[in-house]
Amino acid sequence: MTNVWCVRADFGTHAKAFVDGGYVAIGWLQKSLSGIKSRDELYPLYRAAYPQDTSNIVIGQQVGQIGRFLLEIKAGDYVITPAADTEWLHYGKVSADPSYAYVPNDPACPYPHRRYVEWGSKRVRRGDFSVPFQNTMRSSLTVFSVSQGAEFLQAIGQGALAPTQAAQPYDPYGVVLDQVLELDDKEFEILVGHLLTALGFEGSEVVGKTGDGGVDATGELNVANLAKVKVFGMRPENPS
Repeated sequence: MTNVWCVRADFGTHAKAFVDGGYVAIGWLQKSLSGIKSRDELYPLYRAAYPQDTSNIVIGQQVGQIGRFLLEIKAGDYVITPAADTEWLHYGKVSADPSYAYVPNDPACPYPHRRYVEWGSKRVRRGDFSVPFQNTMRSSLTVFSVSQGAEFLQAIGQGALAPTQAAQPYDPYGVVLDQVLELDDKEFEILVGHLLTALGFEGSEVVGKTGDGGVDATGELNVANLAKVKVFGMRPENPS
C-alpha cells in the first residue's frame, strides 16, 4: 500500500533546500539514528538530549514524529512539503536507496536526518483539493500521515496506487474515529491527556508505562468549588 505523508520545512523556509537536495529532513536528535529499529529506542535518546522537556505529552508527541519519519515512511511512499508560499505543495516519491542518511553541518539546511525523495517536476495548488485535505494540511505537526492519500494520488495521476473505494459523503466523525484508531498506545494516552485538559480537568497527566495494564492518565475536576472528582483512565489491551 502506498502511503502519503507530509514533512514540513519550517513553514516552507527550507522547502527549496529539500527540493534542490532531493530529500526531506527533520532536526531534533543530533546523532545518527541509522541503527534504530523501534520507537522505544528513541525515548531515552530524546530525554537525554532534551532534559528540559519533562512532560510525557511533549516527549510522546516529539518521539512519535521522529519515529514516523525514521521507521514508518517507506520507499515508494509519497511525501508532501508546503512551499514558502503555503498555497503551493511540493511532492515526490521516497527513494529506495539510500533510505536514510545523517548529514550534519549542511549550510543549505540545518536538519541532519534525511530521507531521500525523487521530487515531481511540478507543484500542486492546495486550494484545488477538498476541504478535508486542506484541513489536514493545517496540522501543527512536522511529520504526519495524510489521511486523504487516495485523493492526493488521484490528483497527481497515480490513482492506480490508491485503494479503490466507492464515493461516499464526507463523514467528519468517521474521519476523526479512523485517525484515533490509527494511534499507537502511547499516542492514545497523549490524546486522553489533552482531552481531560480540554474538558476542564486540572493537573491532567499521562502516567505509567504503555501496556502495563495500570492507570494511563489522571485528572481532577473541580465542580463549582463544591466537590472535586478525580478520574483514572485506562486503555483496554485490545481497544478494537
